[in-house]
Amino acid sequence: MSSATYRELLRSNKNFRHLWTGQLISELGTWFSFIAELGLVRLLSGSPLATTALLVSRLLPFLLAAPFAGVLVDRLSRKRVMIATDVLRAVVALGYLTVAPAQAVWIACVCGSLMSSLSVFFEGAKNAAMPNMVSWRELLTANVMMHSTRFLQFTVGSALGGLTAVSFGYNAAFTVNSLSFLASAIFIALIPESVMRSDPAKAANEPQSLLAASRDAAQAGELPIAGIEQPVEQPSNHFLADLREGLAYVWATPFVRGVILINIGWATGGGMVNILYDRMGGHVFNSHGDRGDWSVATLYTAAGAGLFIGMMLARRAGAWASDEKRAGRYIGWSLIAHGATFALSGLMPGLASMSLLIVVSRLIIGMEFGVQETLMMKVLPDEYRGRVFTTDRALELGAMTLSMMAAGWLLTWASPRAVIVTSGLLSACPGVIWLLAISLTRFGVPSRAVRESYGD
Repeated sequence: MSSATYRELLRSNKNFRHLWTGQLISELGTWFSFIAELGLVRLLSGSPLATTALLVSRLLPFLLAAPFAGVLVDRLSRKRVMIATDVLRAVVALGYLTVAPAQAVWIACVCGSLMSSLSVFFEGAKNAAMPNMVSWRELLTANVMMHSTRFLQFTVGSALGGLTAVSFGYNAAFTVNSLSFLASAIFIALIPESVMRSDPAKAANEPQSLLAASRDAAQAGELPIAGIEQPVEQPSNHFLADLREGLAYVWATPFVRGVILINIGWATGGGMVNILYDRMGGHVFNSHGDRGDWSVATLYTAAGAGLFIGMMLARRAGAWASDEKRAGRYIGWSLIAHGATFALSGLMPGLASMSLLIVVSRLIIGMEFGVQETLMMKVLPDEYRGRVFTTDRALELGAMTLSMMAAGWLLTWASPRAVIVTSGLLSACPGVIWLLAISLTRFGVPSRAVRESYGD
C-alpha cells in the first residue's frame, strides 16, 4: 500500500486539513475532561464500582444509539450531523460543572451517557465521509493522521489534564472541553457537503463490478473470494429495512465479518483497561498525595504515547503488508503480541516499568488498527459505510462494557495485577483464532483491500 506523505496530504487537500484541525482541538479537550471526570468520581466516592458506573455510562449508550446513527449518516447530510453533535456536546460538557457542588456522581454518569450518545453520530458521519474526502493513495495516510492525532491528544491531554486537575481543579478541564467542540464545529462548517459523499455514478459502477465478478465465480462452480460481498437487496425508505440491509451486508462479507468479530474478541480484554489504569494509578501507585491524579495520568499518557507512535508507524506497516497473505498474518500476530505484552505489564513492580510495557503494547495495537481500518475503508462501498462502521464500533463497545463490568466485579476480590494479566490474555485470543482461520480455511484479506484502487 504505497501512500501519500503527510506533507502532501495537508498541502493538497484543504477539506481534510479542516477536518483534521478540528479534531486536533476537540480531542485535546476530550482527554482534559476525561482525566477530570475520573478524578472527580474518585474524590466523591473512591469505590471501583463508582468508577465502573461512570465508564459504563460512557460506553453503553454508544451501543444503543449506533443503529440509529448508522442509518442516519448514510441518509442525511454528514456535515450537518457533525456540526449539530459538536454544538450539543459543547453544551453537555458544561454539565460536569454541576457535579461537585451537588456531590452527585449520577450527574457525571448522565453527562457521560449524553456525550457518548452524541459522539456515535459524529464518529459515524466522520468515518463514512473521510474516504470520500481523500484519494485512494491518501487514505492510509489520512487514517494515520486522524487516529494519531487522537492518540497524540490522548497523550498530551492526559498529561495536561492531570496537571490541570492538580493545579487548577476539575472545572477548568470541563470548560476547555466545551470550547474545543465549538472550535471543531467551526472547522467542519468550512468543508463542502458535496465532498463527504462519493460520486453516485462511481459508487454504482465499482461495487456492482465486484458483485458481478463474485456472481460469475459462483456460477462457474467456484467458491467466492474471501471478502467479496454478496448481493444485498436494494435500500428501502424504512429504517428497519435499512438496518437489516446493513447487517445483511456484514454477514455476507467474510472479511468485514471477520474484522468485526476479532474486534469484539479484543474488547473482552480491552474493555478492562480504563478501570485498571484508574485502580493502579489511583491506589496501587498513589504516592504523591494528589488523590492519584498524576499516577493515573501517567498511565494514560503512556498508553496514548504508544498508540500515537504506533499510528505514525502504520504507514510502514501498511507498506510491508502489501499483499493479502502478509496483511492477514500481520493482523493476527499483532493482536497476539499486543495482548501478551499488556499481560506482562501487570507483573511489573513500579509505575515506570509498567508504563514502558504499556507503551510497547499500545504501539503494536496502534499500528495494527491503522492498517485494519484502512483495509476496511477500501472494501466498504460508500452506501454501507456508516452502518458498518457504527455496527463494528457498537458491538466492540458493547463487549467493552461487559468487560469493564466484569473487571469492576473482579477487583472486589482479585488484585489489579491479576486482572491486568487476564485482560492481556483475553485480548490476545482473537489473534490466535484469526491465524487459525487463515491457515485452515479459505478466509483471508481480499485483494482489493491492498490495492490502490478498484481499477488496479
